[in-house]
Amino acid sequence: MISFFTRHTRPIFIVVVVIFVGSIFFISGQVFTTSMDAVADVGGTKIPYQRFVSQVNRVMSGFKDSNTEVNEALSRSVKQEVFREMIIEELLSQQGDKLGMRVPDFEVAVEVQNTPQFRESGNFSPRAYYQTVYNEFQMSPAEYEAWRKKARLASKFKQFVYTSVKVTPEEVKAYYAAKNKGLKNFEKERAKYADELAREKFANLANYLLRQLTTRQEIKSFLEQREQGR
Repeated sequence: MISFFTRHTRPIFIVVVVIFVGSIFFISGQVFTTSMDAVADVGGTKIPYQRFVSQVNRVMSGFKDSNTEVNEALSRSVKQEVFREMIIEELLSQQGDKLGMRVPDFEVAVEVQNTPQFRESGNFSPRAYYQTVYNEFQMSPAEYEAWRKKARLASKFKQFVYTSVKVTPEEVKAYYAAKNKGLKNFEKERAKYADELAREKFANLANYLLRQLTTRQEIKSFLEQREQGR
């Protein structure tokens, strides 16, 4: 459920974000206070409440379009997942920035031009771009592009973490044997299990890293106050 609006992220990272969110409710030591324009504050960076609302609305519209029954329980679940994804994205993009990672403007431009919602008759349409960004995202084009740059920076940091994962031949063999109670067909399935083990090690590493970040970084949630109109 977590990657409703980051469809340009590689599938492996979509899976990992689901693991991030599903495994831990990570905002430890939350500081609850009021803020008129933010849903959360991550290390001094505010996450706009309006962006949170527009993303929740887009997810709920997707459920309605697929004829999924929409009820209060689903609405609460979507809000929680969207909120957590936004916190994760901010945390990871901040780490990427600290490491000196950058997202060139042309990367965002290519993403925008290749986004189906911004195309008409197979070609990028400035009219469709401006209209969709304002109507669906409640953002100006500059705000939208800044958000996509942040999201791509978070993905770059995740990719950096993934590339640090190493799997040895001995580990793959032991992993296969544990899964299949033997080594029959190991050679034919070696690549599949090597990839599976790498993903598992990455998930464990990423979750550990995320827990470390949330203990070091002050995260303030304003969601309850905003939902209650305060």
